[in-house]
Amino acid sequence: MTKTLVNYQTLKNSFNQEVSTQLQMIDSVSKNGKSLVIQTDPITVEVEVNNNDVETITITSKLLNTPLYDEIFIALEKSLNCSSVKFYNAYKSAIKNGTVVTAENNNIKVVHDARNGQLNVKIRKEN
Repeated sequence: MTKTLVNYQTLKNSFNQEVSTQLQMIDSVSKNGKSLVIQTDPITVEVEVNNNDVETITITSKLLNTPLYDEIFIALEKSLNCSSVKFYNAYKSAIKNGTVVTAENNNIKVVHDARNGQLNVKIRKEN
């Protein structure tokens, strides 16, 4: 069973205060299912929602290293109250070695997949 990370409106309101205008999340998403909430080349962010509650956040970047990813991830860490150097170290290790690296903090699990020359990151709640 997937766990709730946060209500979408709560996430959006907190996140949008932390990022530049081009990276702000859209105002609303479908009550259930996947929604693309940020699309700015080379990055997209998608949320999977159940009854307006975010269960999974997926960040996809066509580039392994871009400052836009840093801005998005730092804002998500703050919005989800899970900031940790573990996530940064996992990200750096994944892009350096072109592998999958997982990190956890405050029951938030982040999987960094840097295979195939692009970065795919999934954020979920554990426990």
